[in-house]
Amino acid sequence: MPIASTQPPASVANSTVQQRAYEQSYSSSIDGYGFPDRKIADGVELRGKTILSVGCGTSNDVWYLSRDNDVIGLDYALSGLRAGSECGVRGVAADLNFHPSLPFRSGAFDLVVLKDILEHVLAPLDILKEAHRILKPGGAVVLSLPNHFYLPMRLRILFGQGLIFKSFYSDHREIYREWDYMHIRFFTYRGVRSFLREAGLRPEKWFWDFGSLAHYFNPDMWLEPQLWKKRNGHPLSGRARIGLYALRPLWTVFNIVFPRRLREWIVSIAPGLLSAGFYVRARKTNGEAQ
Repeated sequence: MPIASTQPPASVANSTVQQRAYEQSYSSSIDGYGFPDRKIADGVELRGKTILSVGCGTSNDVWYLSRDNDVIGLDYALSGLRAGSECGVRGVAADLNFHPSLPFRSGAFDLVVLKDILEHVLAPLDILKEAHRILKPGGAVVLSLPNHFYLPMRLRILFGQGLIFKSFYSDHREIYREWDYMHIRFFTYRGVRSFLREAGLRPEKWFWDFGSLAHYFNPDMWLEPQLWKKRNGHPLSGRARIGLYALRPLWTVFNIVFPRRLREWIVSIAPGLLSAGFYVRARKTNGEAQ
């Protein structure tokens, strides 16, 4: 068992705006399939591995890995941990802003997932070094960070609109204000590479695409669970039905006309301007963090 200890998170009554928002959003129903992030395994069949997802939420991006691997999710939102436990992910409650150490023994994990969490914490380098510590020799980190300085965001800043944005799916302005926004650390492409080196990690593969297609708003991530629901007789929302019958064929045509590999190559030339996020697989180096 890789678990050494846990630190209980603050109670919801004494929690931050961010924690209360997450507790509420994670309390929705579980459909049993989630939103699998296939980039985590990247086409490799993972079996018998120990995997940790830090800042896991409901862990719905790694449910598909819990069938054949020992998957642990760490978060301070208890509703998310409960949701993950229903789908095979063992939950550990901890608040990394108060305890930046990861409560696991050294060399316990084959893979550590740090997706869209380090921009929320006070000491991101300490946590990344902890990820390095708990990795087995040759183990990997899957890291995702938002790029607040890609071209559209630079234009927002130029015209005084700030960093809190509205997307197609959510409006952060409904929850947060300038002085309590959930993102407290900000990264450039050069900064991410330096960040990884400092923690003793070597980038192995970058996942590039234009804007938000690089990760959360890539239609592939959304379409897969909707197709699963349709096949298994689960009810679809009006937006989901429109997406399947309109977005799916448009996305197929777009990928034929503008292939993914071509998009990746173009974005790799200037990722700091063209991609809304930095998604990278990094390998633990033989030596300690520099």
